[in-house]
Amino acid sequence: MNYSIPDTIIDDIRDRSDLVDIVSETVSLKKAGNSFKGLCPFHPEKTPSFSVSSEKQVYHCFGCGAGGNVFHFIRETQGLSFVDAVKHLAEKSGIVLPEPKRNENYDPGEKERVRSINANACQIFVDQLRNPQQGQIARDYLNARGFDQKALDTYEIGYALPSWSALISRLEKMSKVTRAQMDFAGLIKKKEDRDDYYDRFRNRIIFPLKDQQGVIVGFAGRAIKDEDIPKYLNSPETLLYKKSRYLFGLDQARSAIRKNDSTLLVEGYFDQIRATVNGIANTVATCGTALTSQQILLLKNLSENVTLVFDSDPAGQSAALKGFELLIDHGMKVKILIMPDGQDPDSYILENGSEQFLQKVKEAQPFLEFHILNIISKGDINNPAGRTEIANHVLPLLAKIRNSVERAEWIKFLAERARLDESALLSEMKKNVHLQRPKMEAYKENVPSKMNPETYLAHLMLSGGQNAIETIKSKVALEEFLDTRMHKIADLLYGMVADGRTIRIDSVLDMTDDPEVASQITQMGLTPIQFDDPKQAMVDCIAAVKRASAEGKIKNLKSLRNRAIEAGEIQQSQEFQIKLKELETALRAS
Repeated sequence: MNYSIPDTIIDDIRDRSDLVDIVSETVSLKKAGNSFKGLCPFHPEKTPSFSVSSEKQVYHCFGCGAGGNVFHFIRETQGLSFVDAVKHLAEKSGIVLPEPKRNENYDPGEKERVRSINANACQIFVDQLRNPQQGQIARDYLNARGFDQKALDTYEIGYALPSWSALISRLEKMSKVTRAQMDFAGLIKKKEDRDDYYDRFRNRIIFPLKDQQGVIVGFAGRAIKDEDIPKYLNSPETLLYKKSRYLFGLDQARSAIRKNDSTLLVEGYFDQIRATVNGIANTVATCGTALTSQQILLLKNLSENVTLVFDSDPAGQSAALKGFELLIDHGMKVKILIMPDGQDPDSYILENGSEQFLQKVKEAQPFLEFHILNIISKGDINNPAGRTEIANHVLPLLAKIRNSVERAEWIKFLAERARLDESALLSEMKKNVHLQRPKMEAYKENVPSKMNPETYLAHLMLSGGQNAIETIKSKVALEEFLDTRMHKIADLLYGMVADGRTIRIDSVLDMTDDPEVASQITQMGLTPIQFDDPKQAMVDCIAAVKRASAEGKIKNLKSLRNRAIEAGEIQQSQEFQIKLKELETALRAS
């Protein structure tokens, strides 16, 4: 970490942040033996495969493999860095963090560098919009759309000049960063035919994209002229910007969403800005991308109620349907407001004011009511075939509803509106609910009989703590772990013992950013092996691992010896043969 927080404080924050309580803010958990289970927040599922251990303070999904501790959970669900996750949990637990210490040799690291480059680029874009000559065309465009200076200042909206290198030149003068670093931040692109770069954003209105804390992670550019180019252009995915993890305007909307216990989800940047500057502060936009699970989790942490405000055209309704299915998978309560033909929230509020728009929001329909009535309006309820077709369109969506009472009410609604037999619908629904279950092999909690002995050693180290790790470390060199994942786990544990760190599964996870390693560790933690005789098991596994390592070395030496013989390198082949005999003798003696 560049901002060094003492390990003692991190451990204190960990001890005061119960993982079950933190996860329960997002996931509905039920006691299941020694753990708690619920629907995984990281992938859609119908049957709970997400397990949380109160004792070990780790979680693991036996469906998608996600695993981690309380810091991992906050990072993944809220899109935060480790330091920001620590700060978040420190605030919740009432722990005051020390001020960061900086010195002349302080290296801000790549993330901090990208943040700094983004901040400087934003200031350049803002300056260019305000420039009397350079920004005139952009200001005329924004003024024509009814956005005043207050709105532009609030969102730090700027302008990218038509030039191919204006941003490059100014950034080089302002911050002395290299072009490769600008490219890494997603602001410029490398030319295909030569080792040179050009500005990614040109002649566009620029919207800074910010995380929940208001830090600029990327940019979006809106074309001013109707040219043969995409209307919107976003930053590529970078170290900071992951498009699936951010919602435009969430940094400003968070408190309003909590206060109103609802979110208005709109499609465009201008829609969100128009709503917010007119007092409708609980509004966020999808940044021009399809809604994702990570974005939904950001909202669910604030409120389970969301109103989709989408255009009336087929594309808008299709996007609403896809968004609804994902929202319902995560247990959200969804309404929909379809705008009048040819209008979006931006134009409607500009023409009619915020009060009329809010009245329309109050009249928003539950999404299922809208969807059912829409399907019926396009179908034919006057004959059996038409009614059956309507049912076949609606039932798969109703099957996604978790609450059986709510599902039954919507079946009744469908039956009444489409002149269908309710009992027949209920019978058909049972099939649909069954089909909605993930077709995934159940995780076998019994340990396979032929498990890799390296895996057994990893289990013994995780369960036996410092003494077990020191014993194994003294007998098995790191390079003798041939399994890549077990090698990484052994490397972590050996290092922690050498540094005198406390060995707990949840603290081990702080030492890795590798999701596969974290998944393996949490799976081991939640499915521990019960050894009849741990000491004998350790002896046997150490011998097996060393034997496998020696056999691998022997095989490799034989190959090298044979190549040397073929090449006529007699002396080298004799040296390989001597080493080979030493290894074979040692292996027979073991």
